[in-house]
Amino acid sequence: MIYEIKETLEKLKSLAIVKEAKGHLDHPEDLIFIEGSQGASRALQAIQATASNPNTVTIKWDGYPALIFGRDANGRFAIMDKHMFNKAGGAGRAIYSPEHFVQYDAARGVDRSELSQLVGNIWQELEGATPAQPGYYWGDLLFSQPLQPQQGKYNFRANPNGISYSLDASSDLGKLFNNKIAGIAVHQYLAPDATSTDDAKTLNGNIGNLQNRTKVAIVPSAMPNPPKLKLSQSSVKSASTSIQTYGAMVDDLLNNAPQARAGFSGLFTVYINKRIVAGNLNDMGSEFLDFLGTRPMSDKMKAKLTEYITAKKNEVKAAFIIWVSIYKLKMELVQQLAKQAEVGPIQGYLQDGTQTQEGFVANGLKFVDRLGFSRQNLAGR
Repeated sequence: MIYEIKETLEKLKSLAIVKEAKGHLDHPEDLIFIEGSQGASRALQAIQATASNPNTVTIKWDGYPALIFGRDANGRFAIMDKHMFNKAGGAGRAIYSPEHFVQYDAARGVDRSELSQLVGNIWQELEGATPAQPGYYWGDLLFSQPLQPQQGKYNFRANPNGISYSLDASSDLGKLFNNKIAGIAVHQYLAPDATSTDDAKTLNGNIGNLQNRTKVAIVPSAMPNPPKLKLSQSSVKSASTSIQTYGAMVDDLLNNAPQARAGFSGLFTVYINKRIVAGNLNDMGSEFLDFLGTRPMSDKMKAKLTEYITAKKNEVKAAFIIWVSIYKLKMELVQQLAKQAEVGPIQGYLQDGTQTQEGFVANGLKFVDRLGFSRQNLAGR
């Protein structure tokens, strides 16, 4: 049975956005709110670099849950999730057996019996696939029970709110799934002395030094065929002009807010995800003030923010002009990548039958159709 992380979903109940721990990837368009005009410029450069060098693009598998496994500096094998890996002091990384995994949860009063059972089932297999040299691998579980082909296809879905996959059983990737008890798509590597997933390095679509020699399939994230990408110069110019014209206004908006920078920026990203769930990205800044009135905070802070946003309505509008221009530019690549992925052995589908992928990764950012996968995933939560 595909495992669902109940604890993680509980943490997300009060939010309209998936708030990830360290090591998460940002949407390029969101960088205008996270990093200001410099972030928007970085997003534009990353999108252009992706178009110029499409071989850097990898598939963003919709796996669930995310696991980190490998060997510490002394060669001891461990499996954990990313929150455990990031725990200060290193206690979350000292998980050297399935029993240690259970004991770690028990010590903090948490019951993740389904996850601990899953970890126990694949422990020996992942250890056998991991080289003797120290280092960790970060990946997402795609399935956790043997798959039986139906009409020449392996069908599976790891994320209950996400992508349903159909894989040609006769393809090279399909053959890798044959007689496997589980599959994990790996995408990043962490050095043995890393203390945070912020230190993760991309595997560039490969599986590093891992070996496919056990009953767990180690799945690469490389595109099945090298993509060909092209950006329209008018869209590039629109994004560039919007940053040059409005970037200083946005920096003023973010730098002088009456709230801590992270919290203030977070208001915009939560608002964006609410609009995504509603399926409406038109006139993006128009409902922000109304949204602000619904947020849980002290009356004093809400009054300060309401006064500030009212005075800065032109700056808010400017920020969303930049956001929209970068989103449209990014979507040119997403649509091309999704179309080219259709001819590969692995097909992905939304709940309404739309053929798509969760998204793609390049230059440290995620390229996702937020009115497709993101809308379905967030609405399910």
